[in-house]
Amino acid sequence: MRLLLFLTVGMIVLILLLILPAAPLQAQTKEEKQFMKQHEKEMTTFMEKCSGCHSLQRILAKRRSKEEWDRVLKVMAGKPHANVSEEDLKKIQKWIDFMQSTIPPGP
Repeated sequence: MRLLLFLTVGMIVLILLLILPAAPLQAQTKEEKQFMKQHEKEMTTFMEKCSGCHSLQRILAKRRSKEEWDRVLKVMAGKPHANVSEEDLKKIQKWIDFMQSTIPPGP
């Protein structure tokens, strides 16, 4: 009986330790939540298709024009492992446009 109680309390503590640190990451302003809801498809496509091979910092470190990004994205989409459709390319371009307008370029 004590062992069962000990295991139950231990599991509760473990779950709380895993959940509590994530709570500040979920705290967003109303505007952030609204934006993320509106652009969830673009962000998800970008994360699934691009960040598997590249870090966000690497992708956005250099400012590029829309035409330059179009060329880069077409090259990346042509890679055998990319599996990126034309619709995916449009979503990714939209997300990169947003990110470049809000994040200053790296050194």
